[in-house]
Amino acid sequence: MLIDETQYREIYSKLSSYSDIERLWRKDRKRSKEFYLVIYTQRTIREVTARFQRIKSRTPHLTRQWRSGKSLLQISRDLDFAPVMTAFIILTSQEYGRNSFRKMINDPRSIEDIRLRQEIIEVRENDPIYSPEGNLVQRNRGLKGEERMKKWLDQRGIRYRREEELRAEGGKTPDFLLEKPIYFRGEEINWIESKASFGDLKEVKKNTKKQLSHYRELFGPGMVIYWFGLIDNLPVEDGIVIETEEVLKDHWDL
Repeated sequence: MLIDETQYREIYSKLSSYSDIERLWRKDRKRSKEFYLVIYTQRTIREVTARFQRIKSRTPHLTRQWRSGKSLLQISRDLDFAPVMTAFIILTSQEYGRNSFRKMINDPRSIEDIRLRQEIIEVRENDPIYSPEGNLVQRNRGLKGEERMKKWLDQRGIRYRREEELRAEGGKTPDFLLEKPIYFRGEEINWIESKASFGDLKEVKKNTKKQLSHYRELFGPGMVIYWFGLIDNLPVEDGIVIETEEVLKDHWDL
């Protein structure tokens, strides 16, 4: 699915809260609700990443607010910042380390302090992205994309090595390293990377810099598939074919 960049920017700008997902989906059911969730997730993670250090610099003030009785959820709402990440900043600045926080957020019922237990439950329930439930949704989405790719390759008898096999050898590894190249529209493909995300310019640039360019250097030309679509005016990247799920229905020279 290719989307005009102007239309994509309009969708992106309207996904300012989790409730916007349902609202936009009901207006345009040609696209799945998960499509809107994916874009909302990308937008939220970018905003948290961009603002994290600025929020963290306010830790002493935020900690005083919490100790004075304001809840972690209310502080996060005042900041317009992800609840779980707000709790992380405040609590890890005190006697709780990263491992302790991880244990609390994964199993709040084990927290002895009644107030803290209730507030951790609240931030979990109100954070669809950074909560354990949100993380699981993202992980399962990624696994589903990889499973689709695996099934397509297996049905065509294309042999490959998986990321988990290659990781033991060290270095950066694609999801599927083909034992011999296949060809798509004359382009040689030695590896395939599965991305359960939407490929806007920022996402594609980030993935190319962090992963795809290294795969190209190590293994030669390859392909990345963005299961939830792409903007329609991406620049061509030499040695990296960037496609959507529709590519699996296209003609291949196997």
